[in-house]
Amino acid sequence: MLCQPLWAANYYRYENEDGRKVITQTLPPEVVGRGYEVLNERGMVVEVVPRALTPEELAAKAEEERERQRQAERAERDRQLLAIFSSPRDAERARDRKLEAIDAYIKITQGNIQKLQKEYEIAQGQAAERERAGQPVPDYLISKMQSFARQIREAEESIEEKEGEKTEIRTEYQEDIERLRYLMEQQQAAENP
Repeated sequence: MLCQPLWAANYYRYENEDGRKVITQTLPPEVVGRGYEVLNERGMVVEVVPRALTPEELAAKAEEERERQRQAERAERDRQLLAIFSSPRDAERARDRKLEAIDAYIKITQGNIQKLQKEYEIAQGQAAERERAGQPVPDYLISKMQSFARQIREAEESIEEKEGEKTEIRTEYQEDIERLRYLMEQQQAAENP
């Protein structure tokens, strides 16, 4: 019986500086970046190792990958939009409902501010009466006024926050509405060529 060696020798084929194909059992390190082929003992190609990419090619490849990622994200966002809204008008109604809810919150908070303001003025009046009478203002009254002032300030900040949310909602929904219009036009064009 003929016995094959336990290890088979690999050969490497590459192109030298003169453009000629060279086959060797060892691969010179300076050739690795230019690419080469791995051959088995019968001379058949078992692996092709491509040349290393230049920095420009690497940058272009990375940009292509980023663009593919952006397109995939856009496609997923489009799919979600079409699943949530059947038309741009649906998106407008959803936007308006959110804005109405925020407006209701703002009105309630403004009403609370007015109540707190009245309470603060009452406490302030009591403190002023004590001072006019030559009596010291009790700590509980000072704490009460500070508490009212803090609550008023927090409520006003909350209103400002909600106004900012309204701006964000308008911007987000406007982008969605415009995108839905575009997608609907594309669907109609595809259905009616």
